Amino acid sequence: MYLEYWKNIFNYKGTSKLSHLGVSILINIVILFMIMLSGIFVPIKWENTVVDIYYIVLLVMFLPTISMMVRVVRSFTQKC
Repeated sequence: MYLEYWKNIFNYKGTSKLSHLGVSILINIVILFMIMLSGIFVPIKWENTVVDIYYIVLLVMFLPTISMMVRVVRSFTQKC
């Protein structure tokens, strides 16, 4: 399911389930939390690097999340 989230990064015409969106967002939150948690265990010199990595990953996760949100909304509008 999470792999499909990344494979359909530019698919704005399909449909997706709300549960798939919820699971994908939850996995994204766990990944981002693990990156921030790793900031505790690195030397102070590397803290800015960890924050930079966090923001880069967050930015990269933004595109497939928006795409999946569009597909979920599309699936709800097709039902009505």
